[in-house]
Amino acid sequence: MRNRAAGLAVVVMVTTLLAFDSFAATYGATQSGSSAIFYVDTTSWADIHYVKNNQGQLNYRMGITNGRNEHTVTGLVAGDVIDYSFTYWDVSCNCARDTTWARYTHGGTPPPPVDAGTPDAGQPPPTDAGTPPPLGTIVPLYNSGTSLEPATVQNTATAIITRVGDRVRDRHAREDEYQAYDHYLSRYFEKRTHTVEIVDEVAKGGNRIVVNLYTIYPYDSPDFRAFFRGLNTVAEYFHNADFTTVNDYHYTASVNFNAKEGRAIRVGDRMEIEVGVFLRQPVEGRFNYYSTAMLYMVGSGGIVPFEVSGATEDSFPMPEAGWLGGRTTQNQPLSNEPRNRFLQMALNMAPVNAQPFVDGRRIHHTNFADGSHSEPNNPIFTEQANKLGPNFVANSCVSCHVQNGRGLPPAVNTSLSNYVMKVGNSTGGPDAFLGTRLQPRRTSGTPEADVRITGWTLTNGNFADGTAYQLRRPTYGFTNVTPTNYSARVTPQLIGMGLLEAVSESAVAALADPNDSNGDGVSGRMQTIRDPETGETRLGRFGWKAGAAKVRHQVADALRNDIGVTTPVFQTLDCGPSQQGCSGSSTELNDTDLGKLTRYIALLGVPARRDLRDATALRGETLFSNAGCAKCHAASLTTTSFHPNAELRGQTIRPYTDLLLHDMGSGLADNLGEGIATGAEWRTPPLWGIGLTAGVSGGEAYLHDGRARNLTEAILWHGGEGQAAKNAFNSMNASDRAALLRFLQSL
Repeated sequence: MRNRAAGLAVVVMVTTLLAFDSFAATYGATQSGSSAIFYVDTTSWADIHYVKNNQGQLNYRMGITNGRNEHTVTGLVAGDVIDYSFTYWDVSCNCARDTTWARYTHGGTPPPPVDAGTPDAGQPPPTDAGTPPPLGTIVPLYNSGTSLEPATVQNTATAIITRVGDRVRDRHAREDEYQAYDHYLSRYFEKRTHTVEIVDEVAKGGNRIVVNLYTIYPYDSPDFRAFFRGLNTVAEYFHNADFTTVNDYHYTASVNFNAKEGRAIRVGDRMEIEVGVFLRQPVEGRFNYYSTAMLYMVGSGGIVPFEVSGATEDSFPMPEAGWLGGRTTQNQPLSNEPRNRFLQMALNMAPVNAQPFVDGRRIHHTNFADGSHSEPNNPIFTEQANKLGPNFVANSCVSCHVQNGRGLPPAVNTSLSNYVMKVGNSTGGPDAFLGTRLQPRRTSGTPEADVRITGWTLTNGNFADGTAYQLRRPTYGFTNVTPTNYSARVTPQLIGMGLLEAVSESAVAALADPNDSNGDGVSGRMQTIRDPETGETRLGRFGWKAGAAKVRHQVADALRNDIGVTTPVFQTLDCGPSQQGCSGSSTELNDTDLGKLTRYIALLGVPARRDLRDATALRGETLFSNAGCAKCHAASLTTTSFHPNAELRGQTIRPYTDLLLHDMGSGLADNLGEGIATGAEWRTPPLWGIGLTAGVSGGEAYLHDGRARNLTEAILWHGGEGQAAKNAFNSMNASDRAALLRFLQSL
């Protein structure tokens, strides 16, 4: 674990005297056979925070034993490392104290005592360079010192230069009869990405646009098309020419005439661009393709999401109200492929990320047992084979995240799919025999346990106007091991995660109101978690209870706990302290591949909002706000200028989330907390893309356990801080309820 307790030697026992005012607390850890006893010499309350072998942080209220607070960690073997700190009550100042982090290594030898210093009452202790602050002091993910990838738009004295990474396409964008634009052809990850560079000299007083094409494999006389026409076919352009070959990896073309308008190009022109791709043969698989259709507004820089209008489906800039994902937002879909709307590259993909994106997609679709790809006619990924399990939930990322969309509940009395069952004990630690996940499958032998939905409990109700409704709640049955505490989590959609990572901590803090100081009944608070790589305290953003701070960490967590694949982030498997045959440390997926998979997830494009001019949807938007829904589902956020990825920096996004924890009442509560979140607290889920759920997933299921079969049921389950908004929805007439739902379906 990097940076945690830097400079500390291996520890069997450490005893430190803290000279706090008039009260001195001695704390430390002692070995006892295969256990370690952690203690604080006080009879007031004390909490321990610890991380074992770089796994997730655990927090416990200690118990009084032999006149002091003690907590025992069992099942240790020589070399196990536990990083720990304490929070305890100091009676001399009636305040809580945080100790510095220390390191215990089972079977080691004691170092010199560690002096934590004399912090001010109620404040975190001073820290060394390498010692993380205690929970409560959030460290931003990115700042002015973060290394940035190159910007995608460059403003020079002679031109505005826009660079976009892209992949090949099967057919043209508007050919809905083929349904073959948004999907991925076989071997999409081999030699089939490129960069389009638009050198706009018109913006600086010149008279032409130069378009350069850079490839990673030689192309054979690629085509350059500009200014959409669409009169004779839906794929027709006014300007059609071959690129001129500069070398095997660079091709160039230029245009100075707007044939659409019959005049020279000028600032403000709408120049749609498409590339005809022909790979130099021989090549494995198909050699001829098309590219993404891109709309460039002359003089502006950057690609903009477009919508179409008129009989020819001419392209126009989409109003920014439709840019749910900022410039990552997808064009209006025209190819009639509703299942594929969550599979696309960010529209503003940086050249440096185009190939890592498709490489990451390949990993996402790879079976970690045999290396096979989930889509036909793709080669075995031999390097990723034989990494599955031994205990696992699914054998690949895509087997849970089907089409990158929401999971649906399986049939009653079948093993859960598109779900994970988080488990633990009554104090928040891992289940003794399961760890933190129930993994119902095993590569060989008997699985650790199984869980199924055994039925649905139904409840009838009525809206204020007398219209009836029915809600359902799942009941679960366990075999082999029945955990005391558990929480079912259905697969969430994946779009926009990189953008949420790029929202600054200060922007989220500005939305928090943990004490409900404004008295509106909504008191969202920030989740705080320990960074598994640096030990620093971070803002939790991802997962149903915001248990991960970075896309990288969320991906690594799923690999370990759901597939049984270790990474540099989490090098040990998910094991309970009493679980047999579950131990060891490894790095199965290397850092390079983890980075590719992370980039794929982080840089998925967000679909555009629809029905931008629909009066009913617009009225529903007003009703949504007036009902108080936007108090949690915040419509707009801005991303930081410090995020490493150019695609994600400085974007105005419309995710409809505040990334905060909210108490949603007893109806949605389970008995398993996470971090500081109680069983009743949930992170506000983003709503972008929610109206596409049925098309992407083949059905609808909402909320953390998939109980809601439609958006109406999802709203009616709101309680706690969402009760007032639910009541407002309940009291609406049928027309207003339908309008609010129409708005949600437009997202």
